[in-house]
Amino acid sequence: MKSFFYSFLFVLTAEACNNDKAEKQKKNTAGIAANKNDTARLTNFPKTDIYIQLPAGFTWDETASGFYRDKDGSVIRYDEFKTMRYAANMPVEESIGSLTNRQPITISGYNGEIKTYQLSSTGFKIELSFGAATFTEFIEATYFTSQEQTEKDILSALKTIQVKKK
Repeated sequence: MKSFFYSFLFVLTAEACNNDKAEKQKKNTAGIAANKNDTARLTNFPKTDIYIQLPAGFTWDETASGFYRDKDGSVIRYDEFKTMRYAANMPVEESIGSLTNRQPITISGYNGEIKTYQLSSTGFKIELSFGAATFTEFIEATYFTSQEQTEKDILSALKTIQVKKK
């Protein structure tokens, strides 16, 4: 019984610490980074050199292979499959719905593009691609149309992405 009590106390304490970190992160969202190499306030996409400042509520989810927000089912993930296809000189374009918007972007000095697709009457996908002659990276996000604020949050987050080559 004592071990159950101490386990419960440990979990409760850990959760309180995580909530405090989340509150601090929310307060610091206005100024993203002091310079283009500052990744201290950013979250790393596992096994990549890519960092992002996540919108509130997104946490890593192994099943989704990306950052998932439970309250609305939105996902932001690194698209390793497209990145590998590009590296192998294979086509990466796919027909995934109707293109509704595209805009140029620069990520850590690399030219890129953000494309928004309407997947169905209820779903959207945002695809960010950026790189140079020797590589291209792909990040994608999916969300539901009823979540207008989620779209704004995701677009803002994609614009915070930085590459920190090792």
